Amino acid sequence: MGFFGGPDPPANVGPADIRRMNPRTAPTAAQSPAEATAQAPYKIQIREGCTIVYGNMPLGAFLKLMREAQDTDLLDASAARMLGATAVIGPRDGLVNIRNQASTSATTRVRAQLGGLARRLDADAVRWLATGDQGLSSLALFTLLSGIRPPHHGSDALDLPSDAGELRQCRLMLEQVPSLRPQMAVLAGRTREPEVAAWAALAESWDDLCRQMSHEVPDWRQGVDRAPAVNAMLACFHQLATEAAGRGQSLRMGLRPTVGMPAASSIAANRGAGAAG
Repeated sequence: MGFFGGPDPPANVGPADIRRMNPRTAPTAAQSPAEATAQAPYKIQIREGCTIVYGNMPLGAFLKLMREAQDTDLLDASAARMLGATAVIGPRDGLVNIRNQASTSATTRVRAQLGGLARRLDADAVRWLATGDQGLSSLALFTLLSGIRPPHHGSDALDLPSDAGELRQCRLMLEQVPSLRPQMAVLAGRTREPEVAAWAALAESWDDLCRQMSHEVPDWRQGVDRAPAVNAMLACFHQLATEAAGRGQSLRMGLRPTVGMPAASSIAANRGAGAAG
């Protein structure tokens, strides 16, 4: 079974064949190109020097696309989301052009998906949902601060950023949706709620995290390759999330927890030790 659905295509599929084909039944002499296209569960478009995949593509065909891509090409999840595509692969400049071209239609689509909830968000928030650089943790933070779960956030989990790259996405979200920034103080006050205690502690230490990240990676907006001290700080919040989850389970079972939830000060101490290591 292919990665994007359907069996893998024949090993001898050529570049022209990969553009439009039915992975279950390759075109035969008795099958016209139009008939083959009509049955195809996926299609490929080329725009701005980028390859755009729509639909369920077999793993073999996708791996072939990746092998044929240039070393400098990127797989852009944001562009794919904006286009409603499965994947978009191409050079950085081409991807930027595609995102710019798709911005208005993507924003309109997200506003329609939100329905009445869109009235509770300002234009910056809707624009970020449509065009922002996103990951599970930035979507979780958006949910906590706005009270609205993004329509394309398929998980109920409130994932913490696991590394500096994911923290970067959270920072960009707060920069691009400044109306949510005051809600960080509200989130920081929710340390007694086991489900969000780790996020609350992270919000309380937000400025420290940002300062450290800016120190380690001054041009963090362009991307983050390595930030070991920030990663060590984030590991403390993941530890807290594990302990808070255990505490919440104990409370649901009517048991008194044997280990207290670490205070923000202890996180700071652990953070310093982690950074030093």
